[in-house]
Amino acid sequence: MKLTITDSALDQLRKAFSGDQKLLLSLDDGVGPFSKVGVCSLDTSYDVIAVDKDAKVPDYESRLTTNAGDWYYKGYSKRYLDDDMKLDYTNNRFKLSGDGGILDGNVDLKDLTTQKTAK
Repeated sequence: MKLTITDSALDQLRKAFSGDQKLLLSLDDGVGPFSKVGVCSLDTSYDVIAVDKDAKVPDYESRLTTNAGDWYYKGYSKRYLDDDMKLDYTNNRFKLSGDGGILDGNVDLKDLTTQKTAK
């Protein structure tokens, strides 16, 4: 499984995060410390979460190859992802899409590092 991050999305990610973090593609399903939505939600929502490089994130045990390095995700959430995906930034929003179409048209960014990036 791979994620291609467009140049416009990479530019925005670099503005939001310092680059010295571990990045997570997180299905917001109510599981784990970073998720707020419950499993009964009718929509599928993703976040890109930055955590400290040495942070323990046992829920995020699977690796996702991107053109900006490896990201991590919850292994069981693979059924909601596509094998070939794209993260784009247009109209002031991050959009995650795959072979099957749009997976999330408004992906949120969350910086949960102990040393927040100045924005």
